[in-house]
Amino acid sequence: MLQTSAGALMGVAAEMNLYDKSISAAKVILTGFVVVFSMLFLLIIVIKVYSTAIAGFQRAADKRSKKKDRVMERVSAERGAHIIKKPAYVTPLSVEEGIPDEVVAVIAAAVAASFPSGSKPAIKSIKKAGGGRSAWANAGVLDNTRPF
Repeated sequence: MLQTSAGALMGVAAEMNLYDKSISAAKVILTGFVVVFSMLFLLIIVIKVYSTAIAGFQRAADKRSKKKDRVMERVSAERGAHIIKKPAYVTPLSVEEGIPDEVVAVIAAAVAASFPSGSKPAIKSIKKAGGGRSAWANAGVLDNTRPF
């Protein structure tokens, strides 16, 4: 008699004892671990290679800019002129009426301190925050959203 493949598998599974089933399950689990960890290892290698390449490109760009700066300094020294570097793009700062200059200076200092030293952040405008809710509305929101 011919058995179907599903019937054959059922017959084989019925003939397996607990030891054979546990060995089969262990093989499946071990194969899964090997596949997952090998893919993770491969991803780690790809990310390392990518970060090394990006770091190399950045070093090359830094060397080019330093070389260009040295050439410009040498040319300006030969001519006896001073080169004043201007920022490429400067936006005018719009400050809302009623905000003191000291507050603007503190905001600009805080923004400059939060960025890396090489970057040049730009502040486009400074405005007062909207009034939002009244004190009574805030009290109502806090009262209704407080956990039990």
